[in-house]
Amino acid sequence: MRDHTIVRLQIVKTSDSTILPMDQLAADDQSRSGAKAYNCARLAQGGFPVPDGLIVLSTASNGEVASLAAHPWFDTQPAGATFAVRSSGIGEDGVGESFAGIHQTLLGVDRMAVTAAVVECRASAFAPQAIEYRRARGMPVDAIAMGVLIQRLIDPVVAGVAFTINPITGAHDEVVINASWGLGEALVSGHVDPDEFIVGKRDGALRYSWIGEKGETAASAASLTPQQIAKLSTLLLAIEEHYGSPQDVEWCHDGERFWIVQSRPVTTMRRAMAEVEWSRANLAEVMPDLTCPQALAAFEDMLGAAQRRYLGNLLAPESELGRVVQTFHGRLYFNLTQMRRICSLGGVAPAAMLKSMGHADALEPSDEAVVRPPLRDLVQHLPDFLKLAWRHLHAADIVRQHQQRIRRQLASFAAIDPRSASDAGLWTVIAQWYGEAADAMQPVLLLSGVLFHEAPVRNACAKVGFPFEQLVYPQLATGQRSVSARQAFELVALADLARHEPRARDFFMNDPLDVSRMRADLRGTAFLAAFDRFLAAYGHRGRYEYDWSLPRYAEDPLPLLQTVRAHLAEPATIDEAVTAVRQVREAERAWRQFEARLTPWQKWTLLPGVRRSIAKIKQYYVWREQVRSDLVRVLAVLRSWHLVLADRFVARGWLDRRDDYFLLLFPEIAAAVRGEREPNTLRAIAAERARERERLRRISMPLLMRASELPALMRHAGVSGGVDAEDETTLRGQAVSGGCVEAEVVVIRDPGDFGRMKRGAILVAPATDPSWTPLFTLASGVIVEVGGVLSHASTIAREYGLPALANVKHATRRLKTGDRVRLDANGGVIERLSQRHDRRSDRLSQSNASQQSDTDKPTMTPIEVSACIVVGGAP
Repeated sequence: MRDHTIVRLQIVKTSDSTILPMDQLAADDQSRSGAKAYNCARLAQGGFPVPDGLIVLSTASNGEVASLAAHPWFDTQPAGATFAVRSSGIGEDGVGESFAGIHQTLLGVDRMAVTAAVVECRASAFAPQAIEYRRARGMPVDAIAMGVLIQRLIDPVVAGVAFTINPITGAHDEVVINASWGLGEALVSGHVDPDEFIVGKRDGALRYSWIGEKGETAASAASLTPQQIAKLSTLLLAIEEHYGSPQDVEWCHDGERFWIVQSRPVTTMRRAMAEVEWSRANLAEVMPDLTCPQALAAFEDMLGAAQRRYLGNLLAPESELGRVVQTFHGRLYFNLTQMRRICSLGGVAPAAMLKSMGHADALEPSDEAVVRPPLRDLVQHLPDFLKLAWRHLHAADIVRQHQQRIRRQLASFAAIDPRSASDAGLWTVIAQWYGEAADAMQPVLLLSGVLFHEAPVRNACAKVGFPFEQLVYPQLATGQRSVSARQAFELVALADLARHEPRARDFFMNDPLDVSRMRADLRGTAFLAAFDRFLAAYGHRGRYEYDWSLPRYAEDPLPLLQTVRAHLAEPATIDEAVTAVRQVREAERAWRQFEARLTPWQKWTLLPGVRRSIAKIKQYYVWREQVRSDLVRVLAVLRSWHLVLADRFVARGWLDRRDDYFLLLFPEIAAAVRGEREPNTLRAIAAERARERERLRRISMPLLMRASELPALMRHAGVSGGVDAEDETTLRGQAVSGGCVEAEVVVIRDPGDFGRMKRGAILVAPATDPSWTPLFTLASGVIVEVGGVLSHASTIAREYGLPALANVKHATRRLKTGDRVRLDANGGVIERLSQRHDRRSDRLSQSNASQQSDTDKPTMTPIEVSACIVVGGAP
């Protein structure tokens, strides 16, 4: 390797071609090659070890690209060589704009497939995420150009990324190296736990090292030897000197030497991102811990684009505070720092936002303070605030337009038989939905902004010294039922129908329930006819229903049937009319208590506005549940289309299993459908993603974190945190639905365990989404680890009049099925009254839920519970 105390080289123009080998790229070609290709060429011409490459300039015609495989450069490469084909967008990878992960990269491409790969890379410049990124950064979207870099693919033993400045601490005297065995793509995308080495620049001393967790088949030793670390550090410092600024470098080692794959400036964004707060609390409610890669990537793009479109310039540029939504180790997170910025601009205390998102336990005193923004900031962002205010004032029209749009969309879907449609025809519709999804999500974002109406109520309550929750929660429980609550009440009615029909009752007495025989055994019964009507209304829903890789109720009704059987075990105790009367009485009492604090003047000036705002809050909750249900109905139809494609891919031998289809990303499927990708490569992609998911499954990611904490968190990934339930008698959480109850708990961690729920027990869960609603008809109270006042558990618990606490840390580990507790949702306290002593038996029951005895009787029914419920007061 040459001495890299180098001089700046002037790249000299040698050709007018639009397809150039690296050594022929000139300085004035940068505007057509893109920064990635230009930087690699600059490094190669500077004597650095860069894999040999060919550059397709943005001005290359379609005809030139079509004949690319005949380019003589390929004849200089080893026989059987494969290539990495990388997008090199014009304007990307500069100091201000890093498009990392936005544009396409394809690996392992053979010579004859290079043309298709180049076409795919060029097309990625116009993908929705790329367009939104440009809009967010104020970059032009009407004159996009894309260069493409083709390089001989190195078969690495070790690969990684490195920084010539510490990207977390900002220390300029350190080189930080991340390394892992094999290809570096998974590391760059955050899918592996890398080894980390920190080297002092002055003395070359190894200041810190961490050996990341290895998979079962991976090598267990450190990925780099001390000698290799020293050699790589020297190379990195030479690259920094070459460019004259800190660099973010991708590298690999083939067993003999290091290769530099890419170098770009360490952006302002990387340094600012270190202190950004990230939350997945409300996302953990509606998406499984490990969402399928296909849905995860799509939602990251769709939610990010939707938020940018909805909030506009109220969001800081990504270079300052990062993306609005981002994936870390297979989990999707919201950017809380961006949300804090909006609170500051709007003159709202961050505490209200944190509580609504499920972080009441993480509040600092400073979060309760309102920080007024400078007047110039208010003036600058006034148009954005006015746009938001206009939307809230016209929320009813927006919801109505949304419902009309959903009806039109479903009608157009119904006109297509997916089984007879071509692959391309199906994918055209799916791609159209994907492109329009950011617009379709606007009503959800609007209705999640309930703080717009909560703020005046909170101010009024603070002014007269009355608890906000004590006034508002009882009002939210009355009046119109949400679609999720109606679903649960109708399920209770189904159970009552089955109770009075012998054939239906006999079917539910079978153990286990045989779903495959349901239609044969119940043919002609009133229950089956009613159940089909129920599925027509709610069959599009299901467990973690935003992940379209998972079945809907219409495909797998077992959780519903298990709930019906639980209700049949004893006479019905839930009466919707009786519940409604009690809730109205409690709401009226709350109003009387609030009004008693008001002066005559306040009753005339303050009270009418508070009543209007609370009515709006209630309407928002009902609308939001309906809008979410509508969007899931569309996803259910699209899932059926995805399954048609999945079955075709399996039949053609492209994939081994139907579920492997959901391990593929949209661009990969699109390329296969359009004939732009060799379909036989899909099996290898799916296999690698399946292995990654198994590795990620072992990692326990926090609900709230700072980016700077992530390396330390990953070093201790999977460690439980030392929760010792035996020594705890009191647990605390955020009260989201008032009341008090004493009962035993049933811990359910996954919808697959629904059959374990018992009538009258307190439901303890990580979080709930609408698929959990049937369990609320059996529960006497609810305890969840995740959620806030906006969460599904909170909304449904209030409509059912169930005491409920959210944000109870590690509740599913600290409480055990069979423990008897006193749940005081007014004071936010859970008191353990007695423990189930047979811990081994409890663990066995969790691993073999189907063995649960039907003879276990509840300790308290919902009717008995209602006598204990005292909203806003001591029990």
